[in-house]
Amino acid sequence: MMTEQSAEEAARARAHALVAGDFATTLRFMTPDALARAMELGITNWHYGSYELRQQTRDGDDYLFDITYHGKDETLTLRDRLRQIDGEWRIVDIERIQ
Repeated sequence: MMTEQSAEEAARARAHALVAGDFATTLRFMTPDALARAMELGITNWHYGSYELRQQTRDGDDYLFDITYHGKDETLTLRDRLRQIDGEWRIVDIERIQ
């Protein structure tokens, strides 16, 4: 089992990839269900200049992170639910907080 720090590192790596415009890496962190959920929530602007990881909680084997993305015209806060799947941290659900 991986440590809490590893889950946080994965959350930061995904957020960094999104801010850097590395969409392939961003998508690799997401399960198909999480991607579908993001589209369902109307999250279509993936162009942000910075992020802030603000909260981490644990729910069973899952880790939840609130990440605020700051863009030119929009600030968006998402709650990413990460779960270890086949040895890798993957986002299994996304919730829009703000």
